[in-house]
Amino acid sequence: MKRNLFFSVFLAMLLSPALPAAVFAEGFAVYEWSAAGTSMGDAYMFAEKDPAVIAYNPSQLTKLDGSYLSVGFSWINPSGTSSAKAGVLNQGVPMRTDSNYDPCAAPNLFYAMKAGKNSWWGIGIFSRFGNRSQQNDDWYGRYDMTYAGLTGVTIQPTYAFKVNDKLSVGLGLDINYIKMRMKKATPAIDDRFKILNPLGYIGDVRSDLEGDSTGLGWVISMMYDFTPKTSLAVVYRSRIEQTMDADSDFDYMLNPIAAYFIPSAMMPGSSGAHGKVTLPDSLTIGIGHKFNDRTRIELNAIWTNWSTYDALNITFDKGPLSGTETTVSSIKDWKASWRFGIGIQHKLSERWSIMGGYVWDQTPIPDNRVDFSVPTGDRSSLSVGFQYRPNEYSEWTLGYTAVWAGNRHVDSQYGGLDFTDAEVTDGMMQFISLGCSIKLK
Repeated sequence: MKRNLFFSVFLAMLLSPALPAAVFAEGFAVYEWSAAGTSMGDAYMFAEKDPAVIAYNPSQLTKLDGSYLSVGFSWINPSGTSSAKAGVLNQGVPMRTDSNYDPCAAPNLFYAMKAGKNSWWGIGIFSRFGNRSQQNDDWYGRYDMTYAGLTGVTIQPTYAFKVNDKLSVGLGLDINYIKMRMKKATPAIDDRFKILNPLGYIGDVRSDLEGDSTGLGWVISMMYDFTPKTSLAVVYRSRIEQTMDADSDFDYMLNPIAAYFIPSAMMPGSSGAHGKVTLPDSLTIGIGHKFNDRTRIELNAIWTNWSTYDALNITFDKGPLSGTETTVSSIKDWKASWRFGIGIQHKLSERWSIMGGYVWDQTPIPDNRVDFSVPTGDRSSLSVGFQYRPNEYSEWTLGYTAVWAGNRHVDSQYGGLDFTDAEVTDGMMQFISLGCSIKLK
């Protein structure tokens, strides 16, 4: 029965449509990999009796004394506000928006078992990257984006072993799937039609691009136990190159007079598209200490090499208003950034535990490269959670996290013709996380 339960949940996770697609951490990284981990501010490298350590610190698998299954999800509700002054292309358009996004879920599943005297293996399904920003099609920042969504899923088969009584090593593959959708408008300006207005502005071209890609990376971790109560771990995740094939649909909102004189071959209704993105490598260092059998603490620092995201270049087989191959470039110039977290777990009784955590997250986005796709600044988060153990074989976790994002200024990409003095403020994300870990044998 336990085996059937595992495969049923595993299949449900693979087929789940509720994959993460909301703003999470610095850049578009995701760290909400388990309810217990999220409750401790994602400082969860030295968790006991939980196979979710596959995501946080694979070498910690060597502490498991049997086979375990963990399943859970985080329910995310982001919100924020943006405002600006109108440029000539946005006269009459509301210049303040409240972005109350649709909530979404980020599921996770882990299974691990002891395979031999000094070896363990497991598999994890979780998300390392995800992002979503959305607005109305006619809002003032439509030339930047009306929808920017990235959905990511990692499948990580993992092997861990003990080198000796103090040193453990974990190795894994990162089978990384991403799905991207981008919607935006582009102002159509043609000098031939300046008789219509001084700019030659003849309307907007709306594009809706969607594609997916699968890349392969790897992870390695090493953990050293100084004493039975104090451990140090280092985890490195490789960069992953994603080469994406996509399709794009175009919708032309042009001045009827100008549209009449533009050849139909220059206005394709759809086009194939291609692009390449290198997802960043990262290095995590953590230390965990048990004060006694009831209380433990973790500290970690994560360095993420966001400099790999220097540009987003998309090539259309048939560009709008050209009908020929066209490359659209967006310079990013992101920088490597740091994330620091602390987590505490305390057993109130044999049945109950309380958990808490704090995280400070540095933005990788330079001031002159901020856009509405990922517009937030440095972030701080507070977490709290409770664990309940109905018996010796299972553990349930319920957690809550609030994330506050710093305000950012957004520059116009069109010399102020669309807007000036844009500000993104009041960014906040709320997470409710639920998870269960079960010892199968």
